[in-house]
Amino acid sequence: MTADPLDRSLGTVEAARSATGVAARERPVGQLVGALSGISRNVLFAGLAAIGFANGISEKVTGSILDSGAFAALLNTFNISAVVWVACFISIRFLLQDNQPLTRRLDRIVGVCVSLAFLAPIIPLSWLALSALAIYLIWTSDRSSPLNRGAWILLGITVPMFWSRLLFATLSDTILQGDAALVGWLVGTHRLGNAVEFADGSGYLWIAPACSSLANVSLAILCWVTIAKVWDRPYSARNLVWVLLACSAVVTINVTRISLIGFYPHYFDLLHGPIGATVASWIILGVTVGICLLGVRHDHNAARA
Repeated sequence: MTADPLDRSLGTVEAARSATGVAARERPVGQLVGALSGISRNVLFAGLAAIGFANGISEKVTGSILDSGAFAALLNTFNISAVVWVACFISIRFLLQDNQPLTRRLDRIVGVCVSLAFLAPIIPLSWLALSALAIYLIWTSDRSSPLNRGAWILLGITVPMFWSRLLFATLSDTILQGDAALVGWLVGTHRLGNAVEFADGSGYLWIAPACSSLANVSLAILCWVTIAKVWDRPYSARNLVWVLLACSAVVTINVTRISLIGFYPHYFDLLHGPIGATVASWIILGVTVGICLLGVRHDHNAARA
């Protein structure tokens, strides 16, 4: 039986329409795949680092704005240390310097997993994902490459922003009692838990979690990692000595400030208030940066000798 010419024509038209429809549907998919394959490795991971950092600090930024207003929160850097902001800027700048094609299948898998972690409504999960991302980049990049150095700094950022807080939540009593023991030893008075008796016997000074030395110790570690990677210094046994020196200096300054309150309780508002906190923060920052710079310079001179 011979097919009707009209039927053949209609069949041809339908086939053409189907082919056109498939091509139309496939074109956006092809363009998307082409766009993704065109993203370089550094752009992908720098973007993920920036998004993860923004997600991780979102709760702290929101709380700071609600407590003191947008302008005051901005002036106070949203209760986030300037060391963290500077380290984040340097880390992302390093991550963007390497121009490597996204050729590894594992890169895409890691990128998807980290993105899914950022989408979860759990803030600590962002810091865990950033830690995993930094470790992956350190593992898969050359030691002195900008990508490797930026990843080390990114990992260092997670120390004060997440890991030290996790450690404090686990060992808060032990850490606070350690600070109290040092303060009690300096003031020379009785200690009860994390409370130290004033020198004049008028009462007790309670050392709150916000007064712990651990937060500043974690910032000292981040400061060392950032400065060491900016100067591209390898890790060695000498590094540990300088890091311990910086951490010891931070603890000494913090304990000295609290001890002054124990000696002079009538100056509590001055020493513990905004003025005392600001002065102590600047001293800690200056001493920490100074020790880290001195250590990196000494290590550089020793390597050249």
